[in-house]
Parts: sequence; C-alpha cells; structure tokens
Amino acid sequence: MRSMTGHGRGRAHEGGIHAVVECSSVNRKQTEVSLSAARELLFLEPHIREEVLKGVGRGRVNVSVEILTGDADRIVDEKRARVYLAEILKLKKQLALEGEVRIETILSGPGVVRSGPAAGDPWPAVQKALALALGGLLQMREREGKHLEKVLQREVAQLGKLVRKVRPLAARTPARQRALLLDRLTRAGLDLNLTEPRVLVEIAVFAERADISEELDRLESHGKQFCELLHKEGPVGRTLEFLTQELGREWNTIGSKASDAEISRLVVEAKTALDRLREQLANIE
Repeated sequence: MRSMTGHGRGRAHEGGIHAVVECSSVNRKQTEVSLSAARELLFLEPHIREEVLKGVGRGRVNVSVEILTGDADRIVDEKRARVYLAEILKLKKQLALEGEVRIETILSGPGVVRSGPAAGDPWPAVQKALALALGGLLQMREREGKHLEKVLQREVAQLGKLVRKVRPLAARTPARQRALLLDRLTRAGLDLNLTEPRVLVEIAVFAERADISEELDRLESHGKQFCELLHKEGPVGRTLEFLTQELGREWNTIGSKASDAEISRLVVEAKTALDRLREQLANIE
C-alpha cells in the first residue's frame, strides 16, 4: 500500500546532454500528469506520461524537466538586448540618472541570454533522470504508505471493538422493543386484545425491525475485507473508500433501528472513527 504524496529528483548525462528531473505527487481521485519544461521540451510529454503511469496508479504527479547547458551553449539575443538597452537609456534620461549602463545589466535582462538548442535527442538523458526521480518518488510513497497502514489498522481495530460491544446489547433489543410497545399500548387504554394472535404478530414484527444482527455481521465482514486489502499489492484506495462507505451505511442503520442509549453512544464513537478513517484514506493510492 502506498501514499499518494511523495517527491523524487534525478540527474543524468547522456549523449552530451545533462538532464535534471523532479517529480512530486499529491492527492487526486484520478491519475493526472503535469509537465513543466521549456517549450522545446514539451514534445516529450507523451513519453513522460507513459513512464509515470507505469508506476503511479493514482494521484497528481508534477514533473519538472530541465536541460543544463554550459556557457558555450548559451545564445545572446542581440535584438532583444538592443531593445532592453534603449528602454534603460530612456528611463535613465527621464529620471536624470547618472552613471554608465554596464554590459552585465543588459545581459541580465529577461530573454537576452537563453539556452541554445540541445545538441541531439534529449529523451535518453531525460528518461534516465526521470527513472531516478520516479524511483525516489515511489520509495517515499511506500514509506508513507506503511505509516498510514498502521493508522488504518488502528482505526479498523477500534471499529471491531465497538461491534463486539454492541453484540450483547443487540441481543436484548427486540425483547425490549416488544416490552416497550406493549407498555405503551396498555397505557394508551386502547380497546385491544393483547393476547389476540394477530396483535401479537404485529408486535413481534415491530420488535423484529429493531434486530441489528445482520448489520453487525456485515460490519465484521467489511472489517475483515478492509484488513485483507491493507496487505494487498497495488492501488487499493478506491476499494477501501467503498468499504468505508459501506461501514458508515451499516452504522447509520444500527443507529436508526436500535432505540438504545448505550448503542447510540457506541454508534457516535464508530462515526468518529470512520471520519478519521476517511481522512487518512484521502492519501492512499
């Protein structure tokens, strides 16, 4: 099991090209790949996306690609330098400033000095650097995933304890509901024969509606499946989210069916644990 957050960085030199790649990932319901690179490298996006999707099953992955160049690989844009110089001289005259305009000032202007085109295909170097960056990213996601696994196990174990506490209380609920209804009918003074079979059947049906044994059985089954998925290889986040929804549905049903103060208190505890569970699942791949 892996987290959806991580970071990795890689450097590689191939064919005279030095590439630096950084990968970072954050939470997303779907898989997204975003590339940040110079315009002349944007043609690599399909290749980069393919490599990322081989190892990442869920989350948004931001990939930054940079080709390092030496002084010999830099180009001075003379036209842009002249425009920049003209603007500086114009501003100097308007503000009545003294002093000379140095060449360093002109060269530092935006777009005056830029990297020249790479000598050859940049993909081999970028691919190697990307592999290193993705390796670091996945290792970090796995480390974080192991930590989250322990947190999830703790919360699921807490839910299991609550199910076991509800069990003995649930066994007495139908009888208590039957007794409660009979008492209300008696106090209401209705002209009913409480020993009549049809009336007794209706009372039994009413009491049976308070039976939550099936919901408790499903809670135990979902909890078992949840624990099994925690040890499964590959993306499991969506399945765990589905099981958490089912757990929440069963606890809501128990809360509405069982008119018991102690059970209601345990249902509130379970919902609190489920909220913590959902919060952590938002980080699982």
